[in-house]
Parts: sequence; C-alpha cells; structure tokens
Amino acid sequence: IPDGEYQAVYVSHSTTNGSYGPKVKITFRIVSLGPHFEKLVDAWYNAKAVGQKVGKRGSIVLSRHSKLTFELVKLFHRKQRPERISPEMLKGHVVVVKVRTVTQNSRQKNLPEALKYSTVDSMVCLLTHQDISETPLLNPEPIPIPIPTINGPILVPN
Repeated sequence: IPDGEYQAVYVSHSTTNGSYGPKVKITFRIVSLGPHFEKLVDAWYNAKAVGQKVGKRGSIVLSRHSKLTFELVKLFHRKQRPERISPEMLKGHVVVVKVRTVTQNSRQKNLPEALKYSTVDSMVCLLTHQDISETPLLNPEPIPIPIPTINGPILVPN
C-alpha cells in the first residue's frame, strides 16, 4: 500500500509478549475507495503490560505516556485514566490513518523489495458518522411554486 492517509475501520486487536516487550496489534480495514479498498493493515503499539490472556482481544495495561494512549485521547477528545482506554473504543468509527512503508529492519538495515511491508504510522482523526438518509442530496425537498407579484411581470423594451 503506498504511503498516505486512508479511511479505515477497526477490525480487531491482539496482544503479544514479544522479545522487545509487550505489544498491541490493532488491525484496520481500509474503506477508502480505490485499488486498496478492503485491504487489512496493522498498527503496532508498545504496552506497559498485557494481562493473563495473550492473543486476540487480550487485556492491555497502557502507560500514561504511551503512543496508543495519546492517539486514543486525541481522537476522542476526552481525558480518561489509562486503564479505562481500550482499542475497542474504535468500533463503529471511521478513522483516518497514516500508512507508511517499512523499509528497514530493527537493526536499521535496508530490507529487500520483497520484504517491505505497510503499517499504520498513526491515527490522524475520526470522521463523524452521519446517517445518509438525512443527507439533503439523497432526500431533496420539493421546489416551492413561485408566488406571483401584484404588479405582474416586468416588460423590458427592445
């Protein structure tokens, strides 16, 4: 997927205890129309700890200063304690995500073309969800009939 901003929806999240510490993987599905419609792209975030259940929908302990905490608070414009923040807050929302291509490994060595992959760099903003049946373009109001004036039509001489 080329670098850029795309509209996406939350699919799921999972947790893992990797060699570099606990991680949270959030999977998004791109809903922007185009050649990458319906493709899945992952976002990886560090966590302070993961609960006993590791894997799909595992419990997460976030730090106050983690990138995931910052992005979720920024998206929803409300201050919450880190233990009450969850990626499941994204359910039912369209999120604008910034996608980048990973070109180097963890040791800063360039990856061959076949091993390059796309990942979500950050969540930019939420798009407001509006019921499309209320949109004026899809449900137009009838044009009112013109009311005749008292003086009648104005004639313009040639």
